[in-house]
Amino acid sequence: MDTIINWNELWKAIHVSSRLRTEKDRDPGKIWNKKAHAYSRITRDEKESTKQEISMLDLLPTDTVLDMGAGTGRLAVPIAGMVSHVTALDASEGMLTHLEERMAEEGRTNYSVVVKRWEDVVIGSDLPAYDVVIAAFSLGFYDVGAALLKLDAAAKRSVHLFWHMGEWRGPAEMALYTAVHGEEGTRQVGYPDALFLVNILHGLGIYADIRIYRALWETVYDSPEEAAEQWITMHAPDYEDLDLVTRHFRERLEKDDEGKFHERSVRRTAMVSWRKGE
Repeated sequence: MDTIINWNELWKAIHVSSRLRTEKDRDPGKIWNKKAHAYSRITRDEKESTKQEISMLDLLPTDTVLDMGAGTGRLAVPIAGMVSHVTALDASEGMLTHLEERMAEEGRTNYSVVVKRWEDVVIGSDLPAYDVVIAAFSLGFYDVGAALLKLDAAAKRSVHLFWHMGEWRGPAEMALYTAVHGEEGTRQVGYPDALFLVNILHGLGIYADIRIYRALWETVYDSPEEAAEQWITMHAPDYEDLDLVTRHFRERLEKDDEGKFHERSVRRTAMVSWRKGE
């Protein structure tokens, strides 16, 4: 289909404008190995958003599922309790180690892990086709169009993508990013939103549905200092002003009766999905 805007080329242009994004392309496993523990710590309390997203999937007990960019298993672990088999693919061995630990805690054995960049995967050789394919916040590729076509090729019944809609973080966290990275640096950290994905798919002849929802993300910390340390590990590993980030979390976290500190944020999110042959 001829269109005025080539959305995939525009995505590429935005992607290469950031040194951080292009560095991640070269060896995403190395980068995420360093962040695996912090990522596992930050996401372990995200129960509500996980339940919300799983409820939106068309899963059957007999299904095989591919979770591309599975990370530490936020979706793959509970899904393993609902289907026949889950394959968790990620470029980071460190992330998948946490996933395997979580699977063991839940007594799950109906899963497999693949340590590989999605760009390097060959469907039909490295991986078979699966009933359902999922990619949750794992589409930070230079050529996202090629990545989407591969996800489509890997699916027998349906594909479900989860991605941010609108600004990729709320106002308070965007203010923290700006304080740490500056205006220009903040623009180079995030990715275009889900409408890009819908338009790229449309140009590829895949007419996806989009469901916009508000996801509640929550993390529980022992202290604002712990929250600051985890945030810096994830988002600014070379940043040295712990006090600035700690002040942000002191103002934002809610302390409960047990002395724990809760971070809660509601993020406008989209599920972009399509069924094969429709």
